[in-house]
Amino acid sequence: MTTCYDPTSYTLNRNGFENIYEDTHIYQTWLDIEAILAKVQIELGIIPKAAGEVIIQHCDIGLLDRDNIIQGYIKTKHPLVPVLNELGRIVGDEAAKYIHYGITTQNIQQTAELYLCKQFNQEFIALIDKMVVNIGELKRRNKDVVIAARTHSRHALPILLNTKFAVWEDELLRCKDILTSSAPGIFQVMMGGAVGGFHTLPEVGPSMQARIAELLEMGEMKIPSRSIRVHMCQYVNNLTLIAQSCAKIAEEVYISSSEEYSEMSEGFSEGQIGSSTMPQKINPALCYGIIGNARILFNLPSTMLNMAVRPFEADGCSNLIIDNSLREANLLTHEIMLKTEALLQDLFIDRAAMQRNLDITQGMISAENVMMVLSKKGLGKAKAHEAVYDIIMQAKKEAISFSEAYIRQPELHAFLSVDEFEKAIAPRSYVGLEYC
Repeated sequence: MTTCYDPTSYTLNRNGFENIYEDTHIYQTWLDIEAILAKVQIELGIIPKAAGEVIIQHCDIGLLDRDNIIQGYIKTKHPLVPVLNELGRIVGDEAAKYIHYGITTQNIQQTAELYLCKQFNQEFIALIDKMVVNIGELKRRNKDVVIAARTHSRHALPILLNTKFAVWEDELLRCKDILTSSAPGIFQVMMGGAVGGFHTLPEVGPSMQARIAELLEMGEMKIPSRSIRVHMCQYVNNLTLIAQSCAKIAEEVYISSSEEYSEMSEGFSEGQIGSSTMPQKINPALCYGIIGNARILFNLPSTMLNMAVRPFEADGCSNLIIDNSLREANLLTHEIMLKTEALLQDLFIDRAAMQRNLDITQGMISAENVMMVLSKKGLGKAKAHEAVYDIIMQAKKEAISFSEAYIRQPELHAFLSVDEFEKAIAPRSYVGLEYC
């Protein structure tokens, strides 16, 4: 796994997901699905009840000998058979006849991978909800704060700080909607056998798959082919959308925390150190953890797509890369979201710096307002734009304020008096809609 961890990672509550891809948990997930398979096959009369119940009772990794499993891997070089053989050993010969009946390895492994992805998906939705709550608190605490909106990294127009927060919130909620609406088509059970045709169980196979899906609270593949990869590629794409939303927030805070801006910064705790040699340094550690992991995640969709085009009905190389990419995508996204939630929870807002930066252009940030007032007063849009542009060019050339340059244009005062001009360039008078 290439997830970037750093000292801030130790402060995060991973909500039980820290060990999700350890061997023991993976084995147990496979066994859980084998147990559900046996339960459904009992219901449908595919396997004897007595044998099935023995299998179900022993699908517990704590009952299996790990050393036997490892030795099995060394001997068979197969990803699942050693676990099944060890299960067969402890259930006895009669019940062992019905373990993993009528299906193939990839049916268990792919279903298990997507089952774990489903758990991550639910965690990601919960984290978005937490981030939205944190943004709501930021909006509550910073109501009526005006900032300089920037386009192309230059002052554009004055806006409320809450407008920026509303943008962050809207994008995260869009991601939540994508995670929620796409879930039924992504987290699907596949129990169609070696090539997806239910060859060993043609009459009851589809019913078996549907019932397993019901018990796992997952969808089911209409055509349970191992070569269908669209839904898994879609899932990783979904995660990159979350990552870009989080990384964009982190990028803004990262830049805004520099001394030249000083508008927003990560929360600071006493004892936090930014440099081993420069005592004054307080670095945006959460931000670069978010941004760095997002950059890694952005590469995974191309890897997934490249492997999804492997030919024919199944391909081991494709399975290996896609399963590992799913795991990496989940861990990267979890790290990104946990850090973003922490960033938003303790985000520091420097209102004085925001006001200072807002005033840098001495009212020019509201030039559009002056132009529109002049236009409405009878000058017309094109002429008003030209007039305001000329005033600004004069002010910059002569190193005088916007107001001083306007005072020197008496021909415009009939349309907009000097007092009206001063009101028009006041940032608070031109902030656009107040998004709540």
